[in-house]
Amino acid sequence: MEPSAALQSLIDALRALPGVGPKSAQRLALYILKRPESEIEALAQTLIDAKRQVGLCQVCYHLTAEPVCEICRNPHRDDQTICVVTDVRAVLSLEISLR
Repeated sequence: MEPSAALQSLIDALRALPGVGPKSAQRLALYILKRPESEIEALAQTLIDAKRQVGLCQVCYHLTAEPVCEICRNPHRDDQTICVVTDVRAVLSLEISLR
């Protein structure tokens, strides 16, 4: 039995996320559809808010809700040294390890 067009569209949208395969996408879609509409609206609004509010730091291009990220604003940082990373996850891991 084929899923409805709306369900298949949701599965396809979830599958487009990194690390989400077809079975996980289907599982997530079915879970989402079982949740109360208010929870789904809150999730959707959170996604929209994050997309609108989070941008790139003007100095280092790290994700931030401010024009300059917390890392670049920190006066204790050595602004003469750079750290090249592959993606945001690496920055987050480094920051956690430095605490």
